[in-house]
Amino acid sequence: MDDGMQLSVLNDTFGMYYAAAQKALREKRGAQARRNYLLAAETLLKMAKLSSPQLKKARLERAKRLTEIAEGIDAAAPRFSAPSEEKESEREEGEAQWKAAAVPNVHFSDIAGLEDVKRAVTMRMIHPVKYPEKYAAYKKKTGGGLLLYGPPGTGKTMIARAIACEVGAVFYAVKGSDIVSKWVGESERNISSLFETAKQQKLAIIFIDEMDSLIGSRGEDVHNDRRVNEFLQQIDGFAGSCPNLLLLGATNRPWDIDSAALRSGRFSQRIYVPLPDAPARKFLFEKAIEGVPLASDVNVEELVSRSEGYSGADIAELCDRAKEGPLLESIRTDALVDIRREDFLRAFEEVKPTVSAAEVKMFERYAENGA
Repeated sequence: MDDGMQLSVLNDTFGMYYAAAQKALREKRGAQARRNYLLAAETLLKMAKLSSPQLKKARLERAKRLTEIAEGIDAAAPRFSAPSEEKESEREEGEAQWKAAAVPNVHFSDIAGLEDVKRAVTMRMIHPVKYPEKYAAYKKKTGGGLLLYGPPGTGKTMIARAIACEVGAVFYAVKGSDIVSKWVGESERNISSLFETAKQQKLAIIFIDEMDSLIGSRGEDVHNDRRVNEFLQQIDGFAGSCPNLLLLGATNRPWDIDSAALRSGRFSQRIYVPLPDAPARKFLFEKAIEGVPLASDVNVEELVSRSEGYSGADIAELCDRAKEGPLLESIRTDALVDIRREDFLRAFEEVKPTVSAAEVKMFERYAENGA
């Protein structure tokens, strides 16, 4: 069971325990209320382990509050010792998710290759912030959103962080699954809360990963349709009238996103982030082995040639595996041991490309016809 499915099951379980606790408390069954509040808190702790940093903290805090509430219930004469605290926690839980990360210390110079992507991003999202008077003089359109799409592990999140760094923006990084809730109306409230929170900043970037899980094609799921409608209203509400807010999305499945979100003024520009080419792979290998003990038989050009079809994440994993043998030998002998060619060859046997040729073709066809 993947994390998304597991979270969905845990969310249902939490709702069951929480509702049972409230019902038991209303009916003055103190022991059952206490037990179900504790079970709800335990479920939240399990959910926190699978959550993003923003959501993890909120769930840990609420689990603590529910535990305190349970401990404050008198089993003999049940009463809610702190009802206002629990109501407040319910009201603020969605808002508590949207805590900005520090401005990332990532620059475009840290990103391998993707020069076309960098140019497009700079023109669409960085220059309008740095040179607003120039854009006004040329009546160049600004606003709307930018969608990065491509295979997993190609650096879409890193590009988003670099944009935030380049313009000094407050950075809200969330996943579509963080916003989606099975409770009726909760997803729409989460979307509204996220945009309202970001609008309060002098300059902010909302980066939403897994966009396809948030605004899938409408017509089959009424809950998805409501999410899409709310999201589109939020985009239309800030485009052109909220220059301090930039919207950036990323997805591995662009064809699953509702077509209305891709219209002009919304995510009207989509940028394909492909697998790294040879120069980019060389950059990644050189960065991974810079400053580490390296044998003279290691040839970076050979590594680049062997790694065609590997993503940036694949190359990082491969280099990490190659270091394991020499590291363990170094621990055993208490001497630095060079990473050898055979260590990399062994790593190539263990780490295979995670993106298939068929998947690459799907993205290339979409780039030609859909973007």
